[in-house]
Amino acid sequence: MGNRREYIIRGIVDICSKLDQKGFVANHDGNVTAKFEDGFLATPTAEAKAAITPEMILDLDKEGKKTGGIGKPFSELNLHLAAYNEREEARAVVHAHPPFATARGLVGKPLEISLPEAVVSIGHIIPVADYSMPGSVANDRVVCEALRQSDVFMIAGNGVLSIGKNLEEAYLRVELLEHVAKIDFYAASMGPVMTLPEADLQKLLEKRAKLGLGPKASNHVTKNILENYDQEKDNIQFGQLQDIIAKEVNRYLGNS
Repeated sequence: MGNRREYIIRGIVDICSKLDQKGFVANHDGNVTAKFEDGFLATPTAEAKAAITPEMILDLDKEGKKTGGIGKPFSELNLHLAAYNEREEARAVVHAHPPFATARGLVGKPLEISLPEAVVSIGHIIPVADYSMPGSVANDRVVCEALRQSDVFMIAGNGVLSIGKNLEEAYLRVELLEHVAKIDFYAASMGPVMTLPEADLQKLLEKRAKLGLGPKASNHVTKNILENYDQEKDNIQFGQLQDIIAKEVNRYLGNS
């Protein structure tokens, strides 16, 4: 068990170094967490990511309270806890401020991805979560809403947040989002950005679903059916219910 803890800690330190080297953080920006046993391992507050060492990583319980380590938990820990609660498969969360994606979040502009490989990796539309004061409980809601659409997303005024089955996956989603946002910025300065043909897009989204990537459609289809279903119409026919389900599935796949 000790070896596993050390392995995760080394992974967190490595991700912090990558975030710094790539220019995805500055000053004390960003934070990284990973699940471990019944709690989490996390970076401390008020520390430059380039300066993070294994000895500085905090042990947290499942509620985010410190149980070991030097320093204090960061103030936006609720973002991470909300992410883990919303997406049970998440084993790591990375929050950073990569410039192009962060700038896009500041103007509230979702990113429509037209690079086929990137669509398979992180989806077609990357949303922008609504602004809320960093550290406030309102962040829980915006994080959960965004994670129902995507594994990585921009937060208005607060960078990018990503989840993954492991630290590397969470980091690479941030890296790919920034890469695509940068390409899109340059492409838009040259002329209209192409969009993928609908038939090709659907094939890419189907491939993404087969690989088990992205939020699970069933959860969101069920949620939307329950929200849109008028319970007073208890005489709804089975055929009508089939139509509702089909529309919700197609709407979800089209917005993944």
